[in-house]
Formats: sequence, C-alpha cells, structure tokens
Amino acid sequence: MAIETNSTFGRWERRAGRLATTLVVFGGACLVLACLLTGLSIAGSLTVRPLPGEIELVEALCGLAVFAFLPYCQLKRGHVGVDLVMSAFGGKAMDYAQLAGDLIVAVLFAVLTWRHGIGFLDKYANGETTPLLLLPVWWGFAAAFVLMLANLLICPFVVAADLRSLRHGNTIVVSMGSH
Repeated sequence: MAIETNSTFGRWERRAGRLATTLVVFGGACLVLACLLTGLSIAGSLTVRPLPGEIELVEALCGLAVFAFLPYCQLKRGHVGVDLVMSAFGGKAMDYAQLAGDLIVAVLFAVLTWRHGIGFLDKYANGETTPLLLLPVWWGFAAAFVLMLANLLICPFVVAADLRSLRHGNTIVVSMGSH
C-alpha cells in the first residue's frame, strides 16, 4: 500500500498506520514488563520469595499486548488465511476473498467489542478484584475495550483500502507463488 500524502485517503492511511504502530509499541512494552516481572519473581523465589501477585499482573499485561497487536495485524492483513484453494482461481478471486475476509473480521470485531463492552460494564458494576493484589478487574477490561475500539477504527480503513485497490485494478494480496 503506497501512502498518498495529500488525499483524504492518504491522511486516513497515515493515521491508521500511526495508531497501529503506537499500539504495537505499547503491546511490546507490556510484554517486556511482563518478562521483567516474571524474571524478578523467579529471582525472588530463589532468594527470599516470589513477587506477590506477579501472575495477576503478567496475565493482564499479556492480555493487553494481544489486544494492542490486533490493529497492526489487521492493517497488515496478518490474520490467518488459507489461500490454497483460492489461489487456483487466480489473483482476482483471492482479492475478493480477502475483501470478504476483511469484512467478516470487521463484523466479528464489532460484535466482540460490543460484547466486551457489556462484560466491562458488568465487571465495573460487580466490583470484582484480583485475588492477591485486590486490583479491580474492570481496569483490565476497560483498557482492553479501548484497544478493541482502536481496532474498530482500523477495520473500516482496511475494507476501504480493499475496495479502493479493486476499483483501481491493484492486487490486495500477493498470492503464494508470486513473491
């Protein structure tokens, strides 16, 4: 995807790229922090005692990392796709299959975000906390909800980019044998 600097689509493309890249950095920081906490807990267990609640924090950080990586994955069309059958029908069929897949992913993410929002409100209302650190569970749900909303901003861009590529006769996906 070549970035057009002056068009509305180009601005949308730049913003989507910046958002996805920022979230990848955030997700990476979450994983690094989770690794550090695990390392400190292991070192602590060898000397005095492990960090209390480390597992709760690592769980939350790894979950946030997954949600933070989703927009970049969607933007780069990194979700799993099975092109074996579609490649037999040629590049155009693969492009339309990619468009259909991106539409399905957008709808699925909309449903997941909606249901996650309901779960977040439930966790907020019931006051559930983690067992050791007694942190409110809704914090993690709220952060994940924001990350899911960010992915919902990326999904329409990807579908629009697919449609634009088809309209201009460009290939959306590169088939397996044409690298």
